[in-house]
Amino acid sequence: MSLPKKPPRTTSPNSPFFQSAFNELDDSRANSMFANTETPSVLTEETGDAPRQPADLTNRMGQAFIAAKKLTEDEVIRIIQLQQRKRIRFGEAAIKLGLLSEEDVHEVLAQQFNYQTIAKHGDGSKKRISSRLLISHSPYSAQAEAIRRFRSEIMLRAGEQPCLVIALTSPNAKEGKSHLSASLAIAFAQLNLKTLLLDANLRKPSLHQLFDVSNKTGLSTMLAGRTLPTLDMSHAITNFLHVIPSGPKPPNPSEILSAPNLSELLDKFKQEVKVIIIDTPPTRVGADAQIIAPQAGNVILVCRKDQTTADNLRVAYENIDTASVRVLGTFFNTVPDALDPTVGRIRQWLGRLGMTLPYKD
Repeated sequence: MSLPKKPPRTTSPNSPFFQSAFNELDDSRANSMFANTETPSVLTEETGDAPRQPADLTNRMGQAFIAAKKLTEDEVIRIIQLQQRKRIRFGEAAIKLGLLSEEDVHEVLAQQFNYQTIAKHGDGSKKRISSRLLISHSPYSAQAEAIRRFRSEIMLRAGEQPCLVIALTSPNAKEGKSHLSASLAIAFAQLNLKTLLLDANLRKPSLHQLFDVSNKTGLSTMLAGRTLPTLDMSHAITNFLHVIPSGPKPPNPSEILSAPNLSELLDKFKQEVKVIIIDTPPTRVGADAQIIAPQAGNVILVCRKDQTTADNLRVAYENIDTASVRVLGTFFNTVPDALDPTVGRIRQWLGRLGMTLPYKD
């Protein structure tokens, strides 16, 4: 007697840190400017399913770490011996022996497969990117994979555009909008697409803190004519990622961002980059997001589990929709409370009362 087959699993048992909520997407990528830009699939030691690696791959990895001056030949031999004895991957064995850190492994793998990971930047690599940006520090994590899936959905939606400009906004503060803006910019740069990350939140900026860059000059000084509006004035995190922070807080954020001020600045940058990601203030803080959105042309709404209410999200969507802007989709940001599992239920209860419990940064 044959048993009925179980239906295939449709979702992973390990739900990602982020989830994106989009309408039904067209599977065709024929009209997309990004159709052939996805990184080719490569079986690496961090993502391969087999516990043992072929000898030639192990040898190439050992040579890569030696060339990067991370290991000596004797240390590579020790790693291979442990790898074969424990039937684990090369990187795992190196970390177990204390010869490499996880950051070392990611750095060398990124060089080997032409895949950018960023932990430090600047002269002498003295500036460090925030550890909260996991797509930079842990590019093979579930969180990073969720961001890359989100990037792919955006590219499907974007279609043919010489330069893709996206403004990200949310109904309230502390909903993960700036974190997503930074992560998304890194994800596009990892495709070797020249990307500009622009901090247009002139009221409460944070991107300069995430990337450890100076905020003495930036968008506000460019719009005021005190800084040249060129990519040379940005912070080059990598060859493909540039960041322009907000600059000093102006007394009139809404007026300085109004058209055609920002749109003319964007037009200049469109000649130099392929993707522009704009972090904007929340819609409930002022009119800035509604002013920026039509100048960008594309908008993504960000909401947060147990914090964003349905009414807040509806009002935010209506505000953006009145500006005749294309809303690419809504990003549902889920952040588990590690300290106490009951905190999520408390947030839900407070949300029904129109109140929120602040998240820790």
